[in-house]
Amino acid sequence: MMRAELSAIAGPVVSRITEHPFWAGLRRGTLPPAALWYFAEQDAHHVVPAYARALAGCAAIAGGDRHGDRHGALLASAASATFGSLPRLDGELGKLAAALGRDPGAAAPPGPGIHAYTSFMLAAPASPFPAAIGGLLPMTWFHLLVSADLRERHDPSSRYADWIAQYLPEGDYLQEYVDGYLDMIDEVAAGGSDRDRALLAGRFRAGARLEWEFADSAWRRREWPV
Repeated sequence: MMRAELSAIAGPVVSRITEHPFWAGLRRGTLPPAALWYFAEQDAHHVVPAYARALAGCAAIAGGDRHGDRHGALLASAASATFGSLPRLDGELGKLAAALGRDPGAAAPPGPGIHAYTSFMLAAPASPFPAAIGGLLPMTWFHLLVSADLRERHDPSSRYADWIAQYLPEGDYLQEYVDGYLDMIDEVAAGGSDRDRALLAGRFRAGARLEWEFADSAWRRREWPV
């Protein structure tokens, strides 16, 4: 199945992400507050909204057969839920600003790595459907995997425990969504050509690398040099 091929790609990248100084520092409570603020602000204001729009666009290009209708429904439902999460993210960002003694002020523009990632996601609906869904998969699959590691290994006495608690997904919704997404991946790959499968895997690898870049950008608080 295609998911086995993608799991082989994902494994080493997820390991590097969970051991990145950003996530390791968050688990231990040693992460510089400015790095967490960078991540949370960029996520709430740029990454998650771009993901919601990309999902909606991909729902519109799903095939017109019974599989395509089901795939479109999955993506449209996920887009709606993601758009619906934005007010909550804004509220949590305000709480984090108060906890860190920051003035939330106006939203900062996307940094270089974030601009690359959001542009990549927003371009997905202009791609063939296999490539589009391959590129968007890391955003949610890696969130599930990183959250599971964070839940298991974080220090509950950390100064970031409250933020971690709201970041971790509640219930089984995310697992069920990822399972449904991987089912869609397998169906699309089974019905596609070798080129389709190569496009899907290649775009997935690019999305996985951009997930690592997001953590690294937050760690370095990467801004535009000019």
